Amino acid sequence: MKTNRWKEKRTGAQFQLTSRLVAIWVGLLIIVNLAFVSISLYSVYSYLVDQASEIIDTMETVPQESSDWEVLTDAMTAKSEEDAVRIILTDGPVYYSEGGKEVFNELAEGTALPILRGIIVADEEIYYFQREIQGDRILELAIHANTVIEMMMDLLLTSLVLNIFAVLIGCAVIYLFVGKWSKTLQQMSQEIQEIEHSQEQVLTVPETPREVKQVATAFNQLLLIQREAIEREKQFVADASHELRTPLTAIRGHVQLIKRRGTAHPEVVLPSIQFIDKESKRLETMTNQLLQLGRLNSTQPVEVVDFSQLVKQEITKLQTVSQQKVTFSVEEGIFLSADEVELQQVCQNLFENARKYSTDEDLIHIKLWSETDKILLEVRDTGIGIPDEAKERIFERFFRVDQSRSSQIEGSGIGLSIVRSIVEKYQGRIWVKDNQPKGSIFVIEFTKDEEIFM
Repeated sequence: MKTNRWKEKRTGAQFQLTSRLVAIWVGLLIIVNLAFVSISLYSVYSYLVDQASEIIDTMETVPQESSDWEVLTDAMTAKSEEDAVRIILTDGPVYYSEGGKEVFNELAEGTALPILRGIIVADEEIYYFQREIQGDRILELAIHANTVIEMMMDLLLTSLVLNIFAVLIGCAVIYLFVGKWSKTLQQMSQEIQEIEHSQEQVLTVPETPREVKQVATAFNQLLLIQREAIEREKQFVADASHELRTPLTAIRGHVQLIKRRGTAHPEVVLPSIQFIDKESKRLETMTNQLLQLGRLNSTQPVEVVDFSQLVKQEITKLQTVSQQKVTFSVEEGIFLSADEVELQQVCQNLFENARKYSTDEDLIHIKLWSETDKILLEVRDTGIGIPDEAKERIFERFFRVDQSRSSQIEGSGIGLSIVRSIVEKYQGRIWVKDNQPKGSIFVIEFTKDEEIFM
C-alpha cells in the first residue's frame, strides 16, 4: 500500500516539478562552486607567485659581494617562518634560512603537480618552489601555501554548507508552492469527474496561477457551448421526430384508406394518391434540408462571388414564380468571399419565406447596398408579420410562427435556420424587425472584405 502511494506521489506533478527544479538548481550550484574553486585556486597561485617575485626583486638589490648571507636569508622569510630560502654561490658555499635545509630536503622527496607549475606536495605540506639565477648566485624559494589553501578550503566548506542549506529550504518552499497548484489541479480533476453526472456544475476558477485560471475559464466556456449544443440537438431530435412523424402518419392513413375502401370506392384513390405525393415531396424536401444543415459545418471552397449579380438572378427567379409584386434596389460591384451555392441558398430561402407569408396583393422589396465596412441585404414584405415573442425563435429548426397554419403553408421550418447558419459561417449576422404598417424586414449584414474592394 505504501509502495503504491509512493509511486503515485512520484508520478504526480508536485514531485516531478519539484525534483526537476531542484535538479536544475543543484546543477547551477555545482557549476558556481566549480567556478569558485577554480577562481580561488588561481588567486592562491597568483598570491604565491607574487610573494616569490617580491623576494626575488628584493634579492636583486643585494650586491654580489655581500658576506652577510645568513642574515639576509632569515630576513627574507620574516613574513612567514614556514617559508624557506636557499642561496647557492658559484664559489661553493650554500646558505639556508632558519629551518630551510629541512624544507628543501622534504621538497627533494616531494611530488610536483603537473597542472600548477612550481607547486610541490611534500609530507602533507604544500609549497611553491621557484629557482632564479642572479649573476654569481642561485636563489631558490619555497613559499609555504598550506595556510592560504586552508583559508580557501574553509571558505569553500562554508559556501557548500550554505548551498546545501539553501537547497533544502528552497526544496521545501518549492514543494509547498507546487503543492498548492497541484491541489488546484486535483480539485479540477475531481470536479470534471463530478461534471459527468451533473448538468449544472462547472469548474471552480482559481485566481492564481494565471495559466490554471485561463484553462478553467476556457473549459467552462467549452462546457457551456457543449451543453447548449446538446440541448439544441435534443430539441432538434424531438422536433425532427415530430415533424417527420406527422406526414408519415398521414401517408400511412391514406394507404390504409386505399387498402380498405379503394376497391369499393375508387373515387377516394386519386385524392389519397395526390395527398401521398404531396407529403412525400415534403418529406424529401425536409430530409434534404436536414442533410444540408449537417454539411454546413464542413469546409467548402471559397471564391470571390459577384453578390450583386447573384442577388439579381435570384430576384428574377422570384418574379417568375411569385404572384406578389417584387421590386428591388441592388448596388452594383458588391463582392463577397464565400461559396456561391451557399449564398444562393441564403437568397432563395429568404425570398421564398417572404413569398410564402404574403398574400397575392402584398409587396416584396429587396435591397442590397454597401456602407464603409459593411454589406447589407434587406428583404422587406407586407405579409402577416412576426410577433415580438417569436422574432428570436424563427431561426430555430422546425419553428413555425403559426403552428395551426403550418400544414397549410408549404415548407419544413428549416429554411431560416439554414440561412442563419450560413450567415454566421461567414462571420455575418441576421435579424428581423417589423415593417410598417405591416409585414417584416429581414436584414443580413456581412463585414466587407477590404482586399476585394482595394
